[in-house]
Amino acid sequence: MSEQHHHIHAPAAGPADRSLLRAYAISIGLYLAFMAVEFFIGRASHSLGLVSDAGHKLLDVLTLGAALIGFRLAGRDARRAQRISALIALFNTAVLLVTAGMILSGSLRRLAEPGPVDGAAVTWTAAAGILVSGLGAFLLMRHQGDINTRAAFLHMASDSLLSLGVVLAGILISCTGWHIVDPLVSIAVSAVILFNTVRLLTDALRQLAGTQKRAG
Repeated sequence: MSEQHHHIHAPAAGPADRSLLRAYAISIGLYLAFMAVEFFIGRASHSLGLVSDAGHKLLDVLTLGAALIGFRLAGRDARRAQRISALIALFNTAVLLVTAGMILSGSLRRLAEPGPVDGAAVTWTAAAGILVSGLGAFLLMRHQGDINTRAAFLHMASDSLLSLGVVLAGILISCTGWHIVDPLVSIAVSAVILFNTVRLLTDALRQLAGTQKRAG
């Protein structure tokens, strides 16, 4: 549904300024809070689309967290920061693969036996997700000179497209009663999570190999 690029490279320059760190911290807090709300509303409304979108927000939180740790360490030892960022990314990929697998499994079961979904709850919650992604992108917009921040900005901006897809699914369910749309959207979001997780894994392994080669 959208292309997203996960860069885990440590910054070449010194530590980020306070405003950038504050922007990351606020963005992570926003995403964590909304992810929890979206997950519980998704469970209450029997929407796997919302649950899967919450899983995608987890991808955002882990990516932003890894970048933030990289910023913290960059001023001390750039090589160590790159290695730690790569190891964190490897851990993140394991978490995300399990998350995407669970969502995909539930979606396939729901696809075989579609159940009732609260289309209005799906629509309004996903619409709120667009606002959260937009606010996160706005906070990072003026810091795009750094490659990590630019990637995070594009990631958050493209998140709005995923949330928009869930909004449209909620409207379709409300108007037509086609509850099968919900697991279909969930499968699509799971596919996006898996695609980006593989890319993150590839970047992490490449960066880890690079740090070992330079150390040797």
